[in-house]
Amino acid sequence: MMWFAWRQFRVQGLVALALLIAVGIGFWLTGPGLLHDYNTTIVGCGARGNCQGAMNSFLSRDPFFQNLIRESELLAALIGLFWGAPLVAREFDTGTYRLAWTQSASRTRWLVSKLAIGAIATVITAGLFTLMATWWSSPLDRVNDTPFSYFDTRGLAPIGYALFAFALGAALGALVRRLIPAMVLTIVGFAAVRISFNQYVRTHFAPALHAAFAYSLPTGTGSRALKFGGSLRSSDWTISTKVMNSAGKVFPALGRGFGFQPDRNGAVTFVGAGRCPNKIPRAFNNGGASSGPSKAVQEALAKCVNSFHLHEVVSYQPAGRYWSFQWYELGSYVVLSALLASFSIWWIRRR
Repeated sequence: MMWFAWRQFRVQGLVALALLIAVGIGFWLTGPGLLHDYNTTIVGCGARGNCQGAMNSFLSRDPFFQNLIRESELLAALIGLFWGAPLVAREFDTGTYRLAWTQSASRTRWLVSKLAIGAIATVITAGLFTLMATWWSSPLDRVNDTPFSYFDTRGLAPIGYALFAFALGAALGALVRRLIPAMVLTIVGFAAVRISFNQYVRTHFAPALHAAFAYSLPTGTGSRALKFGGSLRSSDWTISTKVMNSAGKVFPALGRGFGFQPDRNGAVTFVGAGRCPNKIPRAFNNGGASSGPSKAVQEALAKCVNSFHLHEVVSYQPAGRYWSFQWYELGSYVVLSALLASFSIWWIRRR
């Protein structure tokens, strides 16, 4: 039965193999050059004093392959659309289920064989593409140094997405028994689960860490004074930020940045917090200091901000948890896929 299932699937499998070979050749031809540029332009750029320009130029390399990897999550959706949804729904649409289910092999064995072949092909396809994309992108990722920003297109998680999309398409095809509705529902269901998972599940794989910083007027250096908590780095995943005073009162409006509003009497309000207790020089306009703020204006505005004794509390996941989160996410989607496959088998036997 497995051989028969493979013969039915071989066209889709060979098309996927051809596309993987084409993409792999592209990665193989451009990857070494990307790594060479990293070693010659980025490594040691601090000593030459031109890091920012070198990084901007390097990150703009090979935009086609960068965009291909950035949109590679669509691969899972396509697998669910063209491999998963037709698996059972097409049999109902064409009426061939009457022939398939009256042979010596039971309908359970028939479906298990088709699910197994499709799942194996899905894991191989998604795994090979993600492996190539992760290898090719490694020099770019070292420069970006924000691993959670490309979490969905690297490592192990994309394999879970593809497997889930395939199982979801198969389950919906068995449930609605019509190809086009099953394909539409697969796309909608896949998008809904992925968005919900990203927003409400992934952040809870491990308890978030917290750090607080003194909330003060920017000095132009981008530095902040750490008050308590862990050492927040640019590579960490910031989950939420909130501004509060020493009494614990939260100021939601301050999450949008600094803003000052003068009134007719010459007083100035720190928008979102309250009126400044000190006088602000008249060389001031709405939204901040004038285009050339004097030292007196800067000092007065900074004194106003500091008078509210505010601090910014940041909840974050450290970059060191990246690979454990990858395993958690892969495991979660594998479990969902197994449940959907079990439902498909139960439903076909029951109906």
